[in-house]
Amino acid sequence: MRSKCNGELSGIVFLLLALGASVFIGKEMLFAVLAIIVLLAQLGIYTFQRNKRGNRFWVYAVALLTEILFLVTNEPWMFILAILLLIVAGVWNVFFAGEVRKSGKVLLVVRRVLYGIVAVIASVFWIVNIYAQPITRSVTLPADLNVEVNNDKLDSPTTMLKNIEIMNSFGSRTTGSEGHNQFIAWLQQQVTDMGLTVYRDEYTFDRWEEKTSSVIIDNQEIHVSSAFPYSGETDSNGVTGELVYTKPGEYEDAKGKIAVVEIKNLKNFPIALVMNLRNTFKAPDSIPSDEGDLVLTTGLKHAKLDEAKEQGVKAVIIVWDGVSDEKAEKQYLPFTEHYFGIPAVWVNKTEGKKVVNAAKEHKAGTVILEAEKQEHAPTESFYVKIEGKNKKESIIVNTHTDGVNVVEEDGAIGMLSMIRYLQQQEQPERTMIFTFVTGHFRLPEFKGTSQATSTWMQAHPELWDGTDGHLKAVAGLTVEHLGSLEWKDNAYGQYGPTGEISTEFAYAGNEIMEAIWKKAVEDRSNTRTVILRGHNKFQFGESQPLFNAGIPMIGLIPMPDYLLVDSADREMDKFDVNLMHEQVGSLLKALQLMDRTETTELGTADRYSFFLGRTK
Repeated sequence: MRSKCNGELSGIVFLLLALGASVFIGKEMLFAVLAIIVLLAQLGIYTFQRNKRGNRFWVYAVALLTEILFLVTNEPWMFILAILLLIVAGVWNVFFAGEVRKSGKVLLVVRRVLYGIVAVIASVFWIVNIYAQPITRSVTLPADLNVEVNNDKLDSPTTMLKNIEIMNSFGSRTTGSEGHNQFIAWLQQQVTDMGLTVYRDEYTFDRWEEKTSSVIIDNQEIHVSSAFPYSGETDSNGVTGELVYTKPGEYEDAKGKIAVVEIKNLKNFPIALVMNLRNTFKAPDSIPSDEGDLVLTTGLKHAKLDEAKEQGVKAVIIVWDGVSDEKAEKQYLPFTEHYFGIPAVWVNKTEGKKVVNAAKEHKAGTVILEAEKQEHAPTESFYVKIEGKNKKESIIVNTHTDGVNVVEEDGAIGMLSMIRYLQQQEQPERTMIFTFVTGHFRLPEFKGTSQATSTWMQAHPELWDGTDGHLKAVAGLTVEHLGSLEWKDNAYGQYGPTGEISTEFAYAGNEIMEAIWKKAVEDRSNTRTVILRGHNKFQFGESQPLFNAGIPMIGLIPMPDYLLVDSADREMDKFDVNLMHEQVGSLLKALQLMDRTETTELGTADRYSFFLGRTK
């Protein structure tokens, strides 16, 4: 009986170890050590309790050897085999541990059903591990693979700043807006002046843009921090009704009235759910949990305007909670929703207290949200090519052109400098395709399979898919959010500069891309490089379509807290052109390293990793 209890207990421990090793990415070594301890204990018990070494003894012995070899080699397939052996050992102990008295058979069946569920779960996670292979190893580039960027031929910071100022002169560049269309036309003229042919893709969509917004209570205007993009609109008189304080989605009592809801900012989001760390360089050892907090908050905590519309609510006032008034100001969020047909506005926490108190006292209020609506609004993506010696392979360099401030999106300005530099160099080995896409700020209509670049890729398989005589994209490089300085809410809720640059998140499609990016930034003193892997189907930014297509890529995407701020000064006080200049140099270095690396070495993009990613 004691032997059977030990067998069942050890069986469930083996299954839990297999489950934990699969789920907690980055903790594989810890679980291997725990498994070795348990296996040694079981081998000892088995040896002292039995006179002969049965089949289970050898399963334990092989599992122990596999765990030890994994510790020594860190081989992903050794790790996967170790998990399989733990599952086998667990199932063996639970289901083949001998018989019990007749009176205990019902309990035995129940236990085995429960253990069987754990075994199935552990096996499913093990299979996902085989598919995703979350363990990555650092690789070293060949010693003779070297690139130097000649700063004398690269646009100076002064030239870049001049181009930035031209971009800012167009104002806000939400998709299809007048400022956006002017910026696209200017970009096209720049590359045309360089002697390149512009290839255009024209689209139309239904555009919405705020003109003015306000909230009035007791004849006093309540400051609106921003309008909810593509929510809805009113006439100049607005809509008036009783204010009702409620929760998002609970709009039954707000029919014919104005709903007031609060959205609490996710300051300490479990970042392991959306990010998996590959490596860091001159940066903190862990991923900050508050990076991109407002974007994540509005993506995960919905005001549920669809339900408000269905319930006949006149308008919705959304109160920011857990974010400073300064940080909340002019945030163009969320920027990924469809048109709702009901007006909604954001107010900061200070003004929100007034609104919430008025709602609890059942006072009346007025919401005004005038907006411009344009059916079949025109917008364009375009690309240019620098022909390479190899007529069968390509490298895609991409960004989006729509944005609301200097860093969202100045990637196009960086790409102009890259193109100008490359035209002064020898012909590249592979054809380089520089793609400027529209629709990032209207993803419900332009996202294709993931982000706006996927719409462009669907239209141009001849440039990347390698079939039927098409070019085969062997690498990709995505350029976003250059020159970003870090601004944060401090412990006292005050918003200001930290004195650091924004964390330079860079997605790497595989180990080679990780090595290339590390080499591209290794000589820089002003960097905070955090290299990521696509995780749980999340990969922020326009590099995701390249990754989804299996193209090994690097996607630079700092995510400052003001990324979506649509301010009059375009957030220029948070921008550093010298940092942008360094980043463009790194991007050029990475691009040329890709071009000089053999196709077989570049490989293909990894798959997404799953479960709880490594954060440090």
